[in-house]
Amino acid sequence: MSLEVASVRFAYRRNPVLEGVDLRVAEGGFCALLGPNGSGKSTLTKIIARVLAPAAGTVSFAGRDLLATPRREHARVVSYVPQSGATPFEQTVREAVLLGRTPHIGLRPTRRDREIVDASIERLGLAELSDRPMSQLSGGQAQRVLIARALAQQPRVLLLDEPTSALDLRYQIETLQIVRSVTREEGVTALIAIHDLNHAAHFCDQAVLLDGGRVVADGPPAEAFDEALLSRVYGLDVRVSRGAAGVEVRPAALEPTPLRAGTAPKESA
Repeated sequence: MSLEVASVRFAYRRNPVLEGVDLRVAEGGFCALLGPNGSGKSTLTKIIARVLAPAAGTVSFAGRDLLATPRREHARVVSYVPQSGATPFEQTVREAVLLGRTPHIGLRPTRRDREIVDASIERLGLAELSDRPMSQLSGGQAQRVLIARALAQQPRVLLLDEPTSALDLRYQIETLQIVRSVTREEGVTALIAIHDLNHAAHFCDQAVLLDGGRVVADGPPAEAFDEALLSRVYGLDVRVSRGAAGVEVRPAALEPTPLRAGTAPKESA
């Protein structure tokens, strides 16, 4: 089973955003969608989530057309974490996460539904906030609630649109570790729109680079991260190093200046 996007095109009015995008993410794969602002990362996640409808192309999972699937059934397969989301003013964290069970709930939540919600809250480190109104949370805390809600949905495909943008470094790492463990342990296919190339290289096993609405690189980060290509796409001279610890990308401006022959480093006073 895999998530497959074929020949997807999309435009906002007459401004093309995606032009014939093709990609495949294997079952249990963790794929990073990369590219500068305006390259189409968020638009593509919204199309798969059915927030937006493409002008052309198909999206399928395990051979099933996700764009033609009834909404409730689609929600049993795909969960989506937007960059931010409004919630009812008086809704608590637990109530917000329980919304993730909506595609599975009959007349009322079961004991099993509540156990899944509690496990998701615990997984995201939100237990102490579970009864707090969403209106009292910081942006980073609210973002973790959205991720917990998506996991409570128990999807086969998890879409995340820049989920770490509002998080501090600790929670960025913990969130990416959680998503990686979900893909490896539960076989969930994850697609994350993200800006941090080094986080993508460390946590993801596939990197898809978009530029001008087209896929210009697709593969393991060690293969997809080409110095010349990244420099062109981002408009910045970068260096890519490969070693036992993995792949690292950094601006060329941060490279140490080599010493000229016959000179020695200055000693500090």
